[in-house]
Amino acid sequence: MKNTNKEKNQLKVLLLEDSTMDAELIVEHLRENFNPKICIDIVIKQEAFIEAISKKTYDLILADFTLPGFDGFAALDHAKSICPNTPFICVSGYIGEEVAVELLKRGATDYVSKDKLGRLIFAIERALKETRESIEKEKRTNELVLANKELALQNKEILYINHHDYLTNLYNRIYFEEEKKHLDAARQLPISVIIGDINGLKLVNDGFGHCKGDEVLVTISKILKDCCREKDIVARIGGDEFGILLPKTDSKSVKLVCACVSDACKDYVLDGTSICPSISLGHGTKYTEAENMDNVCMVAEESMSKHKLLESKSAHSSIIASIKAIMFEKSQETEEHAERIIQLSKAMGVALSLSDDQLNELELLSTLHDIGKMGIGVDILSKPGKLSNKEWVEMRKHPEVGYRIAQATSELFPIANYILCHHERWDGKGYPQGLIGEKIPLLSRIVAIADSFDAMTNDRAYRAAMTSGEAIEEIRKNSGTQFDPKISKLFLNILSKENKEMYHYARK
Repeated sequence: MKNTNKEKNQLKVLLLEDSTMDAELIVEHLRENFNPKICIDIVIKQEAFIEAISKKTYDLILADFTLPGFDGFAALDHAKSICPNTPFICVSGYIGEEVAVELLKRGATDYVSKDKLGRLIFAIERALKETRESIEKEKRTNELVLANKELALQNKEILYINHHDYLTNLYNRIYFEEEKKHLDAARQLPISVIIGDINGLKLVNDGFGHCKGDEVLVTISKILKDCCREKDIVARIGGDEFGILLPKTDSKSVKLVCACVSDACKDYVLDGTSICPSISLGHGTKYTEAENMDNVCMVAEESMSKHKLLESKSAHSSIIASIKAIMFEKSQETEEHAERIIQLSKAMGVALSLSDDQLNELELLSTLHDIGKMGIGVDILSKPGKLSNKEWVEMRKHPEVGYRIAQATSELFPIANYILCHHERWDGKGYPQGLIGEKIPLLSRIVAIADSFDAMTNDRAYRAAMTSGEAIEEIRKNSGTQFDPKISKLFLNILSKENKEMYHYARK
């Protein structure tokens, strides 16, 4: 390592000289001034000179002018061709002013007469200094060029970010509004506007997670882009809202674009679901300069709203059906389990003289009370042993997840709060809110008993089924703590007296 550092700090000189005596004088002169930080190679012939500068890197070349078979001009040409940045100093006898000037014109760094070697050290130091400055200047120039390129790239990226949506890479609302003004010109008429709103995005986010919601956004964005021309402005102008500007497009043509989008959505199914991304579209067209562009956009929005009323319910129903199917698959709970809970819950509901609307809500709640398990990992739901504290924290989230899913759609909104409360306990030790007694919604209290009874009397991954008698005893034992005591008593009476056929069914 020390030798390497020493060599790195040495001044490496190539001396092209055919006179042994002159070479010794020059070497001695150099060593007196640079020793021990100098390494000198001496060559005589043209071939050796070319080989030396081709294989090694020198800090300096000192060359005689008159040489065997060639001269200083040829040597200089070889040096400029192979190592153009290496200083070249001609050290020779008298060659005349014209030759010296010509050497300098061709790129030699300096000329020193052999009878004035005292000037050589000055010439070398000046040449090395100029070389260092030239290298440093070139380095700074290159750094400046790179900095300018980086700045230009950053400016380009900033401009892109300012005009584009980060998720979909479509234009954003700012650019949409700018282009709406820019394209509002006679030469672009007729100009059409499409406004679109994704159906059920919140339901997808709550039911399948925001990654799946992002997939919907990206998919819809690609479909919109593919169905439009390159010159059309396709933008994401809100969370689930899109706007498209179509210059030189009449009403008939814009309807075809909307139809293309609808057909493309039907052909795409999200991975792991049976859901087709759905977007409600509306459009408006400006034919004359007198028409106001903002009014055209309002027409498109109103048209979109009308379509959304017709399409949203269908999209929500599709999403809920998919969530329900995946819920049963992930939780290993069957539709038979849901049907048994419906029967048990309805029997209590009838005994309590609930209204028809309440009974319908009770049936829906019995089927979908565990819809929040969509957000729980299969490894937790299917774990054969006891759950860890961390796994219980995850499991206890499912009422809140189910609540968010139910709130996202009008079909399930009426039972959202019941879903949230179906794991509350009469004594206040339940979750997620720790509600006590009659502060827990009635339908949640009913389903809690039916669900617990059916869970106890059927096999689970973590335990074998109890007998009906054992399950009845558990309900009785936990009456007034886990369960509403009045409903518990009612439920036990139904099992033992009023509905023996259902009791027999539940024991199977």
